[in-house]
Amino acid sequence: MDLREYERAKFEVAELLQRVVTHKLTDGSRSLHDRLQDLFARLAEDRFNLVVAGRFNPGKSSLMNAILGLDRLPTGIVPLTSVITTVSYGTAEKVTIKYRQRRLDSEISLRQLAEYVTQDGNPGNIRGIATANVELPADILRRGFYFIDTPGLGSVIAENTATTNAFLPESDALLLVTSFDSPLTDDEFIFARAALGDLPVFVMLNKQDLVTPVKRDQAVAFVRRHLEGLGVQRPVGIFSVSARDALAAKLSNDSELLAASGLPPLEDELVRFLVEKKRTVFLSRMCIRVEELLGDLPTFDGSGALRQRAQALTKKFSGITDVEGRRQEDAAAAGHFNSAQLRSCEICATVERRSWDFLARFQYDLATDRNCQIDFATRSGFCCYHTAEYKDIASPFGTCSGYPPLLERMAKLLQIAALPSCGDPQMAVAALLPDHGSCLMCAVRDEAEARAVADVSERLRTGDAVRRKQMSALCLPHLVAVTNLVDDREILRALLQQQAATLERTAEDMRRFALKQSAARRELQTKEDQTAPQRALTLVAGRRNVNFAAGHASDSPLTVSAAPRVGERIGHD
Repeated sequence: MDLREYERAKFEVAELLQRVVTHKLTDGSRSLHDRLQDLFARLAEDRFNLVVAGRFNPGKSSLMNAILGLDRLPTGIVPLTSVITTVSYGTAEKVTIKYRQRRLDSEISLRQLAEYVTQDGNPGNIRGIATANVELPADILRRGFYFIDTPGLGSVIAENTATTNAFLPESDALLLVTSFDSPLTDDEFIFARAALGDLPVFVMLNKQDLVTPVKRDQAVAFVRRHLEGLGVQRPVGIFSVSARDALAAKLSNDSELLAASGLPPLEDELVRFLVEKKRTVFLSRMCIRVEELLGDLPTFDGSGALRQRAQALTKKFSGITDVEGRRQEDAAAAGHFNSAQLRSCEICATVERRSWDFLARFQYDLATDRNCQIDFATRSGFCCYHTAEYKDIASPFGTCSGYPPLLERMAKLLQIAALPSCGDPQMAVAALLPDHGSCLMCAVRDEAEARAVADVSERLRTGDAVRRKQMSALCLPHLVAVTNLVDDREILRALLQQQAATLERTAEDMRRFALKQSAARRELQTKEDQTAPQRALTLVAGRRNVNFAAGHASDSPLTVSAAPRVGERIGHD
């Protein structure tokens, strides 16, 4: 089981709880309701608190940058103040400063962080800061990792070490960062000895690029000998790493340099511990508590099936074993996704923009130009949908100036249809309705759409992989239109994989939103969670003012370019 599978397992438990919610609890079941909410809250708040500790300059921030694959956390050599810096997931970069006293939180830019958490910028923590909470768009954070960067050990500021020690009870594991230039100092040894009695400890020796392989092996053996001889639990692992090389490798997608940096074994061990040791126990206990809750509920229709499902999940999660080779799959999946995929369909956006630009100009022409009014009346105006669009933008004066010729023409035609000599009045009335071919806005929409589809298809055929990844996700109707114009199977396969990753990620965001909403933990929701419902509907159907019109196209095709009209290709009427 990897991090993605673990999260999906949590969603399975949450779905089971949601099914319990749909059955109204009987009177006097307040305690059962509270237990249900508590289970939701535990699922929503579940995360892996990894405390990163070490002396003030062994490369803690460099290591976190390397694990995150982002060169964003500030690095330096000055001792930090007694401020805890947390790093969690966020759709965009964000830093929130929380104070010890009753003051409002403040938001700063990431480049200002050093002014608040270092001795130079905040000597003796005179600002009274409790924590600096950093949010970054890194996938490992999105999956549940929560880094706590503690003040440096052994600095001249005694409060720093005390702050680090005080935060250990909040953590699930400790990552002790030392370095090859001074491996396992007295301060680090004392700290590790105290932590090993209560916590799983990972030890990383940084700056392996500065020593020879022989010196490297000697230093690792030295650290292992001293820590394993303490008579308490052994460290989970001792790892030789070059955080500098690892970050450079991730930023340049250099797999050989990444392997040589020594970081992958550390990352693998962190994930393995997270999933196998902590979280599988968490899942098993959650399922048992769900079983107990169901056992205490009054019998209702479907309760037996829910109990069987809970028992099956308990059995499933209690037998989780390691699955090798998943880290590369996760890395590949993360590589397929980028923030551009969070944007709505760029074809829809182009059509919407060009349609609005046309309508903004046309409503003025309709109010002032007699020839425009006569042509508009002859066309029977806009179709019903675009009439509503016009209504939203036009002024009452503009409407009263431009629409009388249309209404007068319609009145005259209705009078003719009412004459006894009219052979088919029903057909005459139906002819008053504007169709797709006569509506000027439909024509503008069709042309803009055809050109946008052709442009995206051309960029796919002629652009490199980087340009393709910078494209937005496409709504399903426009995905169909684009795939009809792409003949290269490799390009088409890459496009579909990228779209599939977007849909899967959006589904995960929706499940997170539902879980946090059910748990009354709205403060945990990210921007991606909150926008997931809108993004999902747009991915499936596109924008209403773009694809609604296409769905009401007549049989009269509008040929603008070599690309056929989208409405025809996707089977619209």
